[in-house]
Amino acid sequence: MISINLCVPALVLAASGGAAADPGGAGFFSEWANVEDPWEYWLLAFGLIAQTTFFARWILQWIASERRGESHMPQLFWWLSLSGATMLFAYFSLRGEPIGMLGQSVGWVVYARNLHLIKLKAVRRDQR
Repeated sequence: MISINLCVPALVLAASGGAAADPGGAGFFSEWANVEDPWEYWLLAFGLIAQTTFFARWILQWIASERRGESHMPQLFWWLSLSGATMLFAYFSLRGEPIGMLGQSVGWVVYARNLHLIKLKAVRRDQR
């Protein structure tokens, strides 16, 4: 059942002479990923790294919480959030996707504020 569902769009494109008619599948992937120039494959790789960085924060938070036995957001969570959002913002900018740019830019305030609060807490602790 799954293989039939996955093949139907490719068969429709192939029958209509679309990109899926390419036996290597490169045309189908290029169309699906909205890639026109070869350099854009490097941009897709950058986007994948950016998304992986942004997602890694949740893995980090899960491990840190499991170790403590309670919900915990380590400082690295906020650094991964800020760097992942910045990389994704750059990716969306280069791809010309304003919705993604807007979505990533809103989080910067929250991530930077949390890092600032962590620093203030450390300064107060050192002053005691």
